[in-house]
Amino acid sequence: MDIVDSQVHLGPGGAAEMVAALDALGIAAALIDEYWLGTPGEPYYRLANGGTRTTSPTAELAAWTYPGRFSYLVRLDPRDPELRAVIRLARDAAHVRALRVSPGMTRGEIADFAAGVYDEIFALACENGLPVFVQLAGQTQLLERVVRAYPDSRIVICHCGMPPGARLWPIVAQMEGLPDSETYWRAAAAEPHDRAFARVLQAAEWPQVALKWAHAPVSFDAAGYPNLAARPYLRAAVDAFGADRVMWASDISVNQTGESWAELLFAIADNPELSAAERSCVLGGTARRWLDWPA
Repeated sequence: MDIVDSQVHLGPGGAAEMVAALDALGIAAALIDEYWLGTPGEPYYRLANGGTRTTSPTAELAAWTYPGRFSYLVRLDPRDPELRAVIRLARDAAHVRALRVSPGMTRGEIADFAAGVYDEIFALACENGLPVFVQLAGQTQLLERVVRAYPDSRIVICHCGMPPGARLWPIVAQMEGLPDSETYWRAAAAEPHDRAFARVLQAAEWPQVALKWAHAPVSFDAAGYPNLAARPYLRAAVDAFGADRVMWASDISVNQTGESWAELLFAIADNPELSAAERSCVLGGTARRWLDWPA
């Protein structure tokens, strides 16, 4: 099976250890979101207006050093006054496959998303033929306005589309840093899974939207291999979106529930509730098609 992990973090440093792990697990390729853990947001340049412009030195080196094993995405800040140039550079870069925005980490950014502050990114992504990964932390209904305004867009919902789970919300609250952040995000995490996931499934109505199946163990209180409590939600996602619009990601670098990379992989590869064809799509085929990434 051609397996693609559609989100890992890498950097700073080289990729030799990750290549060895990919080889051991039988994973053909991985999409890097370069994000240096412990130094949120880095590597980036601070812009004069307070915005940021990310860079991906480790990911680019890995992609050139290990042909075919790595591609990467480019994170965007809607405050960047040179978005058009940044996205054109991403389009022309040999190993960039997608863009990413993460407005779901603070309520202010979510409000900005709802108000259209991120719209230029989607317009330029359409113009340049790049998909956009979007982390909305349980607010996937906000995509409706975007997909109607930009029908040629290709959007991938990050992290199962769910609010931060019980082990993740304290991190989000700390990042937001407001007096009521703990109260708000604790309540968001306590929303019943069925109700929160129903909003995600509604996004299946839009054919230009796919779902990244990542952080399912923490999102659905399904910690521990083989993450049995997450299986009904994956089955519902495949039924609603189709297996050709669901892609797996380990996000192993920040897995809050402690499963190994192998356990996260084989929780899907050995899932008897999925057909062989569905597993092939979820574990690699969908990512290849949506990211225009030849095997």
